[in-house]
Amino acid sequence: MESGPPKPASIRAAMVERFRRLSAVVRRHPVRVALAIPALMLMYVLALIPFTPSIGDLRKAKYATPSVLLSHDGVVLAEFKRINREWEPLEKIAPAVIDALVAMEDHRFYEHHGVDLTRTIGALLNTLQGDLQGGSTITQQLARNLYPEEIGRATTLTRKIKEAITAFKIEAIYTKREILETYLNTVPFLYNAFGIEMAARTYFDKSAENLNVLEAAMLIGMLKANSAYND
Repeated sequence: MESGPPKPASIRAAMVERFRRLSAVVRRHPVRVALAIPALMLMYVLALIPFTPSIGDLRKAKYATPSVLLSHDGVVLAEFKRINREWEPLEKIAPAVIDALVAMEDHRFYEHHGVDLTRTIGALLNTLQGDLQGGSTITQQLARNLYPEEIGRATTLTRKIKEAITAFKIEAIYTKREILETYLNTVPFLYNAFGIEMAARTYFDKSAENLNVLEAAMLIGMLKANSAYND
């Protein structure tokens, strides 16, 4: 005679028994359990390292070289770009843009090494209380923007760990100025404008070098919800 599927009462009883045994283990060996959790977490992080992207030249990571149409005598007739972007060195970007970026996105940018632990813990606690918040630094955002396929955008622990590992790699190789320059030149805005230079031209008909404080604040504010400014 075949037995039917387990009854809900028996499933609940089994779960209660497993929880009771687990609780007994915790009570008998509290120190071992407390040490086991971070050890397992560390092992998980180390296991993910080979699956994070290799950090090459930040400028080449997403800098699309345009296709150029030349005449028979070498004259440039046209350029075809997949991305509407023009790279600007940091010294040619208005200081107000940099100040606004750091103030709005990562006010401890110059103090951390890729991950702001204080901000991350705070975001985690708020999320557990039902207030979903992001704790990504500028470097973590850069890692996510440059390597979307390797890191992804899913709201999972694995993705956050891979993002953090990649941010640590970037900070170990590049200076803060190089990170800011790459971020500002690769971040996407509306109307197929990539980077602060094309955003400045699109929205204010001027170079990023000439943006004032209010214009800089608006453009950086668009990074959080740029569709809200699409009037």
